[in-house]
Parts: sequence; C-alpha cells; structure tokens
Amino acid sequence: MNLLHLLVNQWRRRPARTALSVASVGIAVAAVLATAIAQSSVRVASKQLSQEVEGRPALEIISTTGGRFAAADVPSLIDIPGVDAAVPIVVRGTKARFVKGEVRQDFRGLILGVPVDEPAAWASMDITAGRGCEKEGEVVMSAELAEGLGAGVDDRLLILTRDGPQFVTIVGLVRSSSLRELTPGVSLVIPLSEVQDSFHITGEADRVRVLIADIEQRAAAQAEIAKRLPANLIVQLPVQQMELAKSILLSTELALQFAGALSVAMAAFIILNTLQMNFSERRRDMAAIRLVGATKRQVFTLHLAEGACMGLAGSVLGIPAGFLLGRGLWQVMQRVVVADVPAAQAPLSAWILALVLGPLIACVAALIPAARSRKVSAMEALSEAELKRPERFPVWGIVTAGITWSIACVLLLLVVLERIAPEAAIPAGLLMLISFVMLIPLLLRPLARAMEWLLSPLLKTEGSLATEQLLQRATRAGLTVGVLVVAINNGLGLGNAIINNVNDIRQWFRRTMAGDVILSNPSAGDSPATAVERGSLRDEIAQDPSVEYVVELRIVSGRVNDVSAACIVRDFLPEAELPWVLTAKEETELRHKLREGEAAVSSLLARNAGIKEGDTVRIEVGGRVHTVRVAVLVNDYTLGGLGLFLDREAATQMMQLGEADLYIVQAKPGAPTDEMLAGLQAIGQREGLIVQSFSQFRSRIDRLINGIVYSLWGLLAVGFIIAGMGVANTLTMSVLEQTRELGLLRVIGMTRGQIRKLVACESVMLGVVGAVVGTAAGITTSVVIHWCNEPLMGRTMPYALHYWLVAANAGGCLVVAMLAAWTPSERAARLNLLSAIAYE
Repeated sequence: MNLLHLLVNQWRRRPARTALSVASVGIAVAAVLATAIAQSSVRVASKQLSQEVEGRPALEIISTTGGRFAAADVPSLIDIPGVDAAVPIVVRGTKARFVKGEVRQDFRGLILGVPVDEPAAWASMDITAGRGCEKEGEVVMSAELAEGLGAGVDDRLLILTRDGPQFVTIVGLVRSSSLRELTPGVSLVIPLSEVQDSFHITGEADRVRVLIADIEQRAAAQAEIAKRLPANLIVQLPVQQMELAKSILLSTELALQFAGALSVAMAAFIILNTLQMNFSERRRDMAAIRLVGATKRQVFTLHLAEGACMGLAGSVLGIPAGFLLGRGLWQVMQRVVVADVPAAQAPLSAWILALVLGPLIACVAALIPAARSRKVSAMEALSEAELKRPERFPVWGIVTAGITWSIACVLLLLVVLERIAPEAAIPAGLLMLISFVMLIPLLLRPLARAMEWLLSPLLKTEGSLATEQLLQRATRAGLTVGVLVVAINNGLGLGNAIINNVNDIRQWFRRTMAGDVILSNPSAGDSPATAVERGSLRDEIAQDPSVEYVVELRIVSGRVNDVSAACIVRDFLPEAELPWVLTAKEETELRHKLREGEAAVSSLLARNAGIKEGDTVRIEVGGRVHTVRVAVLVNDYTLGGLGLFLDREAATQMMQLGEADLYIVQAKPGAPTDEMLAGLQAIGQREGLIVQSFSQFRSRIDRLINGIVYSLWGLLAVGFIIAGMGVANTLTMSVLEQTRELGLLRVIGMTRGQIRKLVACESVMLGVVGAVVGTAAGITTSVVIHWCNEPLMGRTMPYALHYWLVAANAGGCLVVAMLAAWTPSERAARLNLLSAIAYE
C-alpha cells in the first residue's frame, strides 16, 4: 500500500483542515523564534546597563597583604577562556601643571601606568584625538580634563614624581568613561615602566587588571585564575565596580530561560491539540484504511510521516512570521516608550532551533494520535454514522498530575535549600505548569456548568449547546485552555517577578545616588599615609547657598570575617534618605546605631561570611583589624552586594581614613543648579576633582532599566499574541469538525446570529477557564521565582502581588479568547447548508 499517495490524497480531500494544521505548527514555531528575538533584546539591554554602570567586566589580582607585588609573580592567563588580557598597572596620585602661553594651571590627578606593549589595554581606551603612548615621555590625558584646561595633542605637561618634576608630551585624549575598564577616576595614562622608575617601584605592580570578554564568563575565569596564582596573590571582583546590573542580569536570565521553556511548552500544546483534532475528524478514515488491509504499524507510520511533513512545512512558514512578530514588537516599543530598547536580533542558534523544532515537536505530538489509531477497529468503517462519545477524564490523569506536582515541589525545595543549582527551578516550574494543564479537563465540567448556570439569562440555548460541545471534547478543550494558561502564567508569574525585582533595584539606586552633582576624587585610591589633606572641602562645598547638603563617601577595600569586601564609609545625614527602604521606627533606630559605631551589612556579604544581625564582625583595613557590631542586614547592590556600611564620624574614631572618593551634592528645591554647577566646577578644577551632573547619569540609567523592562513586556506580549493565534486556529478547526452539526442546527431553525453566539460562547468559556487556571498557575510561578531569588542572588527580595497585573492578565486572557472567536464564528455563520449536511 502506497502510504505517501494515501496521505497526499487525504490532504487534497480536506485542504482547509490541512492548511490549518500546518498553520498551527507555523504558529508554534513563530512563538519560539519571536520569544528568542525578545530574549535577545532583553539580554542586550541588560548588558548595556552593565557596561554603563560598571564598565567592561573585569577581575583584579592583588596581594593578600594589600601592598605591591612583583608583576612576574602572575602566571600567564591569556589561555583561559574569556580572558582578553592581564594588564599589570600602577596607580599614583600626583600634582601637575599645564602651561600654555601666559596661562598656568595647577591641578591634581591620578596617574595610571600601563605597559606600552599591551595592545588590549590601549584598544579598550576610547581615544578621541591622537594616539596611545608608544614610549616614555608621552602621556594620554582625559578628554574631559583637557577640555577644562584648554589642552590638546602635542602640548606639554609638568608632573610631580618622586624623582622630581618631569615634562611629558600629550599624545592623545581619551574619554574618562573608557578608562573605567582599567581604573575609575584616572586622568593621566603613561607607560608603566616610566611610572615604576619615577616612583622607585621597578618591576612591581599595584594590581593586575584582567579584562573579561563577557560577564557570563567571569565566574569561570575567576575560578581558573585562583587555581594558578601563588599563595601571596588573590583574584577578586574590582571593588570600584558598582555591579548594579548584576542582580538584574541574574534574575532576568532565569526569567528568560523560563520564558523560552514556556514558549516550547506552548508550541507543544498547540501542535498536539491540532494533531488530536486531526485524528478525531479522520477516525473513520483510519478504520477504512484498516479495512482495506493496512496494518497497525502502517497506520502508525502514516501518522508520524504526516507529523514530520506538517512540521517541516510549518517551520518554513513560522520562521518568517516569528521574525516579523519579534521585529514588529520592537518597532512598536521604539515608537511608544521612552526607553533605550535595543534592536531585536535572533542568534543563529534560535534560527536552527526554530527550523528543527517544528518537525521534532510535530513527530513527538503525533505519537499520541498514532498510538490511538492502532486501537481503531476496521468495523467502525462499516457503521452508518460516526459514533461521538463524550470524553471522560481518566483517573490516571489525576495520579500523573499529583506525581508531577510532587516532583516539582521536591526540586524547588532542593533549590531553596541550595542543594541543587537555581536553574533546576525551570524544569520544576514546567512540571507544575504541566500538572495544572493535566487537571484542566477535570476542572472543565464544574467551571463550564457554573458559567452556564450563572450566565443562562444571557447565553440562553447557545450557552447550553456550547457547554455540551466543550464537555464532549474535554481533552481537546483542555489543550486549548493550556495555551491560554501558558500565556497568562508567563504574563502574571514572570511579570510580577520583574516588577518586584526592578522596583527594588530602582528604589535602591535612587536612594543611594540621590543628589544633583557628584564630585569624584581620582587620587582617593592612595593609601591614608600618603593622602594629601584637603582641609574642610566638604564644608566649602556646603557653603554654596544653592546646596542643601553634601554627603561624603569613601570606599575602602578590605576583608570582613576573612571575606573580600568593601568598607563603605559615608555620611548618614538626617535630611538625606537612607539607601534602604525601612519603616520610620526602623530608620530611627538604625540611624542611632550607625552613630554609635555599628554597621549595616549587605545581605549577600552576610550570606558569604556567615553573618547574622547582632553579630560582632572583624574588619581588616590597611593591615589593621577592627571589630564592629552588625546593626542590620540590608538589600544593597553596591559593589555587587559585598559592602559593609559605617557612619563617617564613627569610623573616624576607629580607623585612619584617606581622602573621600565621592562628594554627593544635593541642591535646594528650586535653587538655580547652573550657578551651583559652575561653582563646583571651579572647586573641582582647583582640587583635581571630576564634576558630573548626576541628574543626566540617573536619567540615562533609568532609560536603560526601562529598556530592560519594556523588552520583557514585549516578551510577555509574544505569549498572548501567539496564544490568541493558537486559540483562533483551534476554534476554526473545531468549526470544520462540527460542520455537519452546525448545518443541522441551521436546518432546524437556528439563525446565523445564534451560530455566531454559539461559537463565541465556546471561546468565552475557554477564556474563563484559562483565566481561572492561569491565574492560579501565574501566582504559583511568581511565588516560586520569589523563593528562588535568595539562592540565585544571595538576597531575599521583597514580595508583593500586584493585583492590577492579575486583573490585566485575566482580562487579557478573556479579550484574546473573544477576539480569537471572530473569524471562526463568521465562518460558521456562513456555511452552505447543503454542503454542511453532506460534510464528512
């Protein structure tokens, strides 16, 4: 028997059904590819935020004692995956003089020594004019400093070294932002050998900066570097980097992986539902094939071949549709939101996955109808009418759902207890979702009957008929609802987690970096013993009548309970908000404890160092050990969450402090900030400080965070759009299957309007069931993500269920279901009666 000829003949007999089956695969493939495009946009946005805040990802190799070390002690690291370069550097504060004509300007700056034979280090600098250093006697200057001084390429500069004054020639200008990849706050870059000779430290380095290609490779590179270093050296994250984006990247990446898994699940539900309907409509055809001599194996093979062919054709159609959907959503967001939404791109792996996924899932999904077709009796072909049996929910479905739910709970418990990796939450979440979907046919009867009773005055006879149609095909209705459940689970579960995480980070950022202008001190990295006293610079800044207050902040690298950390010493002024969200009572108590010399410790540092609230911890700074009591554990993202906070006045009593790293200046409400900024720039030029308008930086960060958020909303929108297309496709196939029944209803007097209402009632009922089950699944997912945040990020995020989001997703589910019914209801209403009655 020629099965291929038979298969093609069946497609030709029912072209509409075949086209809809292929379309369902195309919709599923489009879902996967559009999700991958949206994922790419989110990842790019996250990396943009990371680069804006902390610069290029890097590691630092330092001495265990905190002093200089021989650069030759560092072994070769360039062969480690992810390592672009290992750059030995020396940083020294200096006084310098720029003379041009009769104008002489003195300033203070920070010198960075970089090897001239290290191309990766020089390539990382954004040189706007001239070139990098090639020999001694040359210097590259910060473009911002050069603009303030009126300096340019080929001008001469006098710098003060331990050997005395030394003239150098400016050969290039570089943006200060790009120097953060090596050392923040640097204003002058000269050859490393010249710095070593001038400051009598030949062959030694302060640290080795390891440039990493991608932030995702940093952890593995750090572990490998640690294995190669001698006992006197350690590798750590640079304490200068804020790493605000790290927390967003971690939580976002988990959400993206989960969204990708959900898109595959949605694709599977759509394709399985279609093939199930395909089999149900052709049950008598399968019996006829058996009657003329086909074996069970041949019928089984026929289904698999049909699934593979439809899968391949659907992939060919779905790939361009998914690309256009992903790009279209990005273009819409670019026009309607005020955010930096990066261009939507699809990686090569996504294209390959989309091409392979359609045939693969179609073949897997075809196994179920293929197995059912083996049970078709040849005698069914001889019956005069096809027997329609209402489907009953099997007991094994309840048992399987219970087992699936139990396995998911065990996996989640192991994740929360940190016995397995946080990524295991993804299969756990999928198993929970599958258990929800498996129970839909069981829940369908009571929910449909309840709707029929509640809305009987409105739905009338059409509602009763729609209910019976759904209950006759409970398994198929369950799969259709499953598509909606995936969409609402995605929108509610992931959406709620996104809002909670981003709100916490945004609120912390605005509180921590509150201020209108920031003055950063490039030479603050010098040790306290060599730091030059500035006098009461903070008081001088505060004397400006436009200034409301000034916060002085220092970042001192050290160790807390033998864990590498940063001691952040700052003013906690009564008029300035604390960086953390606390109740009024908690804030009052914490301010008092900080003044008494107690510390606030970030939750991640507390977790790494085994610190609890009320403990006494050891702080090692500058070779000396101090002990402080922990007043509170806080959610803080400064320096990757590895910070211990002390009040400046209290810290002065226990340790020697160097110069301040930052002066955060807040203007009075309504004060003219332009005049204040001009005065601060004069102070900055005199004292060698970098003056930045922080409102512009804060606005830029807000735009980047918004870009991540809106890209994620675009990802969630993909789910609802695909769900609507899947439901519409399923309803259209359902109308085809019910052609004869609908024709008979028209013959006995049902109007076209009633037929439309009948199909619409089916769709609305599916939408209501999807909203109920999907809301339960979405809330569960949001709680699961919340539980997994602590093992993933080392901190407990505040949890809040946003009821407006619940309402929006449930309402969106109903709207999608109603819109999906439009075309199928019109098709049903316009059926030709004679053709409908004769339809097989």
